[in-house]
Amino acid sequence: MFVEVLVNKPIEGTFWYHFGKNSSVSRYQRVSVIFSSEKVTGLILDLVSSPKGKRLGEVISVIDKEPVFSDEQLELAKFISRYYTSTLSEAVFMMIPDASRVRTITTRFSDYNICEDTKLTQTQDKVYRAVKSAFGVGEVFLLYGVTGSGKTEIYKKLVRDVLNEGKSCLLLVPEISLTPQLVDKFSFVPKELIAVYHSRLTENDKFNIYMSVKNGLKKFVIGPRSSLFLPYQNLGIIIVDEFHETSYKSSSTPRYSVKDIVKWISKNRNIPVVLGSATPTIEDFYLAKQGEYKLLELKEKFAKYQKVEVEVVDMKKDKSVVSPIVISKISEKVSKNQQVIVFINRRGFSDFVKCNNCGYVPMCPNCDITLTYHKQKNILLCHHCGYTEKYSEVCRSCSIGRIITIGAGTERAEEIIKNIFIKRKIVRVDLDTTKDKEAYDRIYSALKTGEIDVIIGTQIVSKGLDIPQVNLVCILFPEITLRLPDFYSSERTFHLITQAIGRSGRRDEKGHALIQTSDADHYSIKAAVAQDYELFFEYEIERRRNFKYPPFWNMTKFVFRSEVEKKCIEIGNSAKILLDNIAYKRDDVIVSPLVPAPIKRIANNYRYQIIFKSTKEELIEKAQEVVYKSLRNKLGVYIEIDRNPLSLL
Repeated sequence: MFVEVLVNKPIEGTFWYHFGKNSSVSRYQRVSVIFSSEKVTGLILDLVSSPKGKRLGEVISVIDKEPVFSDEQLELAKFISRYYTSTLSEAVFMMIPDASRVRTITTRFSDYNICEDTKLTQTQDKVYRAVKSAFGVGEVFLLYGVTGSGKTEIYKKLVRDVLNEGKSCLLLVPEISLTPQLVDKFSFVPKELIAVYHSRLTENDKFNIYMSVKNGLKKFVIGPRSSLFLPYQNLGIIIVDEFHETSYKSSSTPRYSVKDIVKWISKNRNIPVVLGSATPTIEDFYLAKQGEYKLLELKEKFAKYQKVEVEVVDMKKDKSVVSPIVISKISEKVSKNQQVIVFINRRGFSDFVKCNNCGYVPMCPNCDITLTYHKQKNILLCHHCGYTEKYSEVCRSCSIGRIITIGAGTERAEEIIKNIFIKRKIVRVDLDTTKDKEAYDRIYSALKTGEIDVIIGTQIVSKGLDIPQVNLVCILFPEITLRLPDFYSSERTFHLITQAIGRSGRRDEKGHALIQTSDADHYSIKAAVAQDYELFFEYEIERRRNFKYPPFWNMTKFVFRSEVEKKCIEIGNSAKILLDNIAYKRDDVIVSPLVPAPIKRIANNYRYQIIFKSTKEELIEKAQEVVYKSLRNKLGVYIEIDRNPLSLL
């Protein structure tokens, strides 16, 4: 007997191996084989009596006792491979955890009737019934609900109904940090049915959950984007919470978007999808208005939530990191035993450092970017490749000047606030303080029980936190995002401010928000202060139309990456010729010049890019295929193909 094997390598095609007569094996079991003199993992796609291609050798061993993949997953992997232009192997093996079963779970929890008694408002009930009427139908709903409008209450009812039908549910969240509080909110679901799946689990833990879902033991999964690829049995609904978040887009090949994939699943599996957000992406809100999605709206806050009073602190003449007005307001709130969130979208102590004598600025030797000062560890750190060097107060270039810090991050804000509120519990939450997998749970628990007075953090603290005692949110320098050379920067700024404001006033008392900025007149900040999404939408949609950006034009970014700059340019120029041929005498295609990426070098790799735009999806697909098939692996240049990119950096 021979088996057709898809090997876990980024290469095209499948390969044939001989399998002994005395052993049994099935499609979709993993095996160990030798490929190019290396032992690799492969997935069996077919079994035949004689090979249909060149035989490469013998199967060394069978990894799994049972199939770990399915026809439905393979169909999805083929779509991902085609749509995002990757190998089938890359699409398949990103779905399967890199482990084998280490424990067997056989107890099936099947005798249940789940109750959930939250009373919905009339508007919430209308939304709930609209989605429920689409059970078993491939319909995509865009649920636009202002912060505090009670979207989660609707999700709870939908999950209850789907589980009581004996089907599975998936609730996607943008951040691992949100899973503890959502598990808390869905505590009415028997714990035997719930699985929390995310990247911080060990591969063995992930594989155990993966197989429990495949065998129908776990029916309700909460987790970030990787949860989408679990082998669900009889999936009844997909809910994508805060679907506007950029974390729903993969930054590695295949560079998939959750939104594209859930739309495909909805259409091909007849499963309703709910895309929920207080700040929908401009493209999707436009498409909903055009009828591509069914638009559902919650424009009023849920009864227990209060409107937030927003005040702008103009910093044009104030050079402090945390203004006296912000300090005064924090003092007022903590004296009443109310909690405060301070949000600044930059980690570290300062943006960069420089010499006050010669102007020397330490740069990463591997990337074209400045190093960030992290005071607690006394290091200069590259946030792109991870390079570090010891911080010195004396300039290493002139040996005379003193090193001074420029700008501010979470560490600096923490130091200032801690020095003022000595007796208060101040906690910083960013990538540096939440590296272990239990950190989020501990912080959420401490917030919930009132053990923390002030929490200072990056985006993590602005997303979905629902803590009753939080009555003040301070947003420091939101214009940091506006300074990025990216067409999404205005939208991202509006999202961050609006979502952060929504963390305040979550219960009986009116909430407050302070926006400390030197760019209060920018339209994205003005619209966020007014808490007016539709005002921002009208500004932004016209800008997109004028500059031929999504949703009016589709877009793919090609990045050519190599340690040798000359090779990047050579392959990039070849791609430019291929793309110009597609665009020849057409007015529905735009091909940018080949230019260095805004960050020209990362991790010792030079980066050049071309932006390809078209009003026709089929031309986007053609462009990706032509460049990929013609130039892949030429001169050792890696080509990143990013369809519908969320950043041009």
